[in-house]
Amino acid sequence: MSGGGQLTLMTVTKQLPTWTPDPDGEHGEVFTRRWVVDLILDAVGYRVDADLGARTLVEPSCGCGAFMVPIVERLIESSNRHDRALADLEGAVRGFDLLENNAEHTRKAVMATLVEAGETLETAERLSAAWVTTGDFLLVDHVEGEADFVVGNPPYIRLEDLPPAVSDAYRGECATMRGRADIFVGFFEKGLSLLAAGGRLGFICADRWMRNQYGARLRELVAEQYAVESIVVMHDVDAFEDEVSAYPAITVLRKAPQGPAKVVDADASFDESASRRLGPWLSSESTTAPEHGSFVATELGGWFTGSGHWPAGSPHTLALLADLEARFAPLENPLTRTRVGIGLATGCDEVFIVDTASQIEHDRLLPLLTAEDIASGEPNWAGRCLVNPWDDGQLV
Repeated sequence: MSGGGQLTLMTVTKQLPTWTPDPDGEHGEVFTRRWVVDLILDAVGYRVDADLGARTLVEPSCGCGAFMVPIVERLIESSNRHDRALADLEGAVRGFDLLENNAEHTRKAVMATLVEAGETLETAERLSAAWVTTGDFLLVDHVEGEADFVVGNPPYIRLEDLPPAVSDAYRGECATMRGRADIFVGFFEKGLSLLAAGGRLGFICADRWMRNQYGARLRELVAEQYAVESIVVMHDVDAFEDEVSAYPAITVLRKAPQGPAKVVDADASFDESASRRLGPWLSSESTTAPEHGSFVATELGGWFTGSGHWPAGSPHTLALLADLEARFAPLENPLTRTRVGIGLATGCDEVFIVDTASQIEHDRLLPLLTAEDIASGEPNWAGRCLVNPWDDGQLV
């Protein structure tokens, strides 16, 4: 855990913007393929063998129903297995969309699914109206700790591309949305706040928040209050209905202490067949990763702490880094006065980097180790020095 105490999610008085979203405008919608949705639902444990009627699932950006229809199909089968009356399950699902035409499209799709399963038209209309709401997920009132699952594909849009009043309202509502953030950062924060103890959030979205500056507060929040359960990197996978350059990853987070974390790197050949092999393992307690030609997977003993960048690399590289982090002190250490950087940037190495045989006063020379000097694993100084013309910040 990073220093400085927990990240505080401030309670603020909402200043709701007075705006009407343009139904034909850009809202960052990218629709997910059905088999990818099924993989996410499997990964968070939303499976028909569980009593889903006793749980609550939230879908924060339902679009045209890519997630909601599979969710309802699973809820129907689960209720049949567990002798629950579907008509009594108004509280089992809560879906949102900013646009009324999207919400209405999803309601009709949900109604058709319910009627096909044998529900009356009246029940189907009532449940679809209860399950799908037109509203801004980031700004509507929620009951924190009510959800066992939060799943979806949050919108891809930058804060600066929104009207200023909307951007300001989002920033005021979500403490993690800083800098030039994508609004999916807020969806992560708000979705996590809804989780009950042990609840899981599963999103597919761009993974750049894991490594860039605007994701720092979200990474800190996750490290301090939640657990990383699994990450499936899908940069080259055909995961969406339309072609996009999103560098997506499926991320599953849990409201629980950090335990083992499963990491997967899928290549362009990863498809529905491969996902069916991977999905059951992601939500299981098995430590033995499945093998398949389209992905590499492993389980780490834990996850990386603090607000620093989460490392990128193959699952096996991440496992090595996690092991090194757990067993050794960091290279950067104020006690040893070591710091990791990109190297010296003198602007003129020919002048400022010399050997000890130069005519420059020895008290102006700082011994300099280069990569060549430590290539063997042991320091073997070649006699190079950095000319230091400064003395307590002043030129000598």
